Amino acid sequence: MRDLPVTQVVELGKFAEDHGYSSIYLPETGNRTPDGGLSGRSPWISLAAMFAETEHVGGAVGVAAAPFRSLPHLALSAATLQEQSEGRFSLGIGVSHREAADRLGVPFPTSPLRWTEIACDELMGQARFGLTFGKGFPVLVGALGPKMVELGAARSDGLVLNWLTPQHAQETVELARNVGQANGRTPYTVLYVRLSPDEALHTDAVNYDAMANYHHHFVRQGLMTPEDVVAGTCLRSDDLGHAKEQLNAWAEAGIDLVCAYPHGLEQAEYETALAALTA
Repeated sequence: MRDLPVTQVVELGKFAEDHGYSSIYLPETGNRTPDGGLSGRSPWISLAAMFAETEHVGGAVGVAAAPFRSLPHLALSAATLQEQSEGRFSLGIGVSHREAADRLGVPFPTSPLRWTEIACDELMGQARFGLTFGKGFPVLVGALGPKMVELGAARSDGLVLNWLTPQHAQETVELARNVGQANGRTPYTVLYVRLSPDEALHTDAVNYDAMANYHHHFVRQGLMTPEDVVAGTCLRSDDLGHAKEQLNAWAEAGIDLVCAYPHGLEQAEYETALAALTA
């Protein structure tokens, strides 16, 4: 879920426990608006509030824009939520993208792969051995291209994926499993799948296609237009029967956790849609 008020995240956690959802994934969405303001609520604070009011549902920052803060502070924030939730927290990390870094006035890594490699080693080590509290949280890498998929599969607990057709999800899972096996790991795969009205899906596809890394991601899958992107990678909230069938395709592709990502819906609308998907 994107940029919800804290009270709605708490309500969403309770809703998830009542409707068979295992986890809530919140991306970091902090950004500068066109008029120079700031938007994007903290997923860390929202998850802390949710954990305080729930018993079973997991929660993840998926993904944190990791280059925008120090790795020790990331580890400490993750450990705090892991301790509070008694083991229900997962940490997703990613390099974000150059456009977001430029808007916020922060440096973007000259080598995203090398930066992620260093971050994985630091955070995996802290999660297992270094922290004095809150150990044991999984570290997942946000990945688009095959090189980042390989790195995440080799050096972390798994991957957070985005904008994938079922066919390319299967290929990505196979690549991750092969690389993981060669490195003694079984990578866990999470895939965001947008659930929105058609207009909101189209707008999102256009906006993401304007960013170079996502444009290449779409082209690799043969998705040449926003309409292709929506048809191949998204769920329409006005056709929930078909959406439920589509979810099965990603599960059959081997994705461990398909993360329905409502956007452009009011609370009553996304609760109705999410309830229908697990009915």
